Amino acid sequence: MEKLPIALQLYSLRDMAQKSFLKTLELTADLGYEGVEFAGYFALTSSELRDHLERLGLVPVSSHVSFERLTEHLEEEIRYNLDLGNYSLVCPAPPRGFQGSVEAWRKLGKDLTEVGKKLSDHGLRLGYHNHSFEFEKLQGVAALDIFYEAADPRYVFAQLDLGWTLHGGEDPVQYLKTLEGRCPLVHVKDFGPEQQQTDVGCGMLDLSGVLRVAEEAGVEWLIIETEVYAISPSHSVEVGLTNLRAAQEAKL
Repeated sequence: MEKLPIALQLYSLRDMAQKSFLKTLELTADLGYEGVEFAGYFALTSSELRDHLERLGLVPVSSHVSFERLTEHLEEEIRYNLDLGNYSLVCPAPPRGFQGSVEAWRKLGKDLTEVGKKLSDHGLRLGYHNHSFEFEKLQGVAALDIFYEAADPRYVFAQLDLGWTLHGGEDPVQYLKTLEGRCPLVHVKDFGPEQQQTDVGCGMLDLSGVLRVAEEAGVEWLIIETEVYAISPSHSVEVGLTNLRAAQEAKL
């Protein structure tokens, strides 16, 4: 069984990226990541960024794009990402000022479906990335379930954040199973027993369980993201990659 490729959500190295985005990309490649997910392009043109990625052997896997940009600057994002060679955009959170009622979650699902349809016309696809607040129960149903029921699966895929799912009180492995066929990209994030975020493989996330069901669920890429670090951001993303690869090797 082939191992799924591993990418890095570059928000994990956001402080470094602010100082030198190029050095951030170089470090990511040097550590052995196969792809990257963007959280901004740091003033690089699409052709400049494409050339850097090709030189470094990094695949542009996805890009987190705010709801505001998806709805107000979509054509610009389409042009940029088509030229870059990236075909997956992900809405990282609800819009600013979002009030999470049942009706609001349904509307968000329908609004993103419309964006996804427009992207589909250009050969792009749209996903949604969860945090833990989406597992709040509204009329007895998790907000995330309300959202995905309202969003057309042909135009909105799930980017399940496994760490936030764990933090939200759900079993990430079981929840990933429920999204079979709809979850091509997952975020691998980890939390300790006191619900504090930690380096991937150092907390409560069942990496072997995730890997056991990921391929069957249709996962194409594992994307490490970490926002809180035991030692430093660069150490965290190195440790996470080492631990995730060790789990992959143990599974073979």
